[in-house]
Amino acid sequence: MPTSEARSGEVAIRRSHPAWCESENECGTTALHLSGLWSVAPRGDEVIQVRAGLWRMDVGPAGAEGVAVELSVGEDVEWWPIDLAQARALVRVLNDLLRNADRASSRAA
Repeated sequence: MPTSEARSGEVAIRRSHPAWCESENECGTTALHLSGLWSVAPRGDEVIQVRAGLWRMDVGPAGAEGVAVELSVGEDVEWWPIDLAQARALVRVLNDLLRNADRASSRAA
């Protein structure tokens, strides 16, 4: 069961440390747990590199968690945290879009 602790006017939630959190993260001081990022590169020569991982923030009354998406081109890197509900919805939308793309490709062939 999470315990609460006041910290600079906010409620911090102490939970068990997630097994997927990378040990080099400073989660003890930042309350942000991050997993390693998994590459999404089917060919390996993509101009835009996409990686994804897990995140959890142990602050607020309930904390927050989700999927982190990192997009990069060369040295330019953007990191976007997406909560679990949005991540699950994104999976459904991407599957629908990919089905439509597959149908369009098979009709064109």
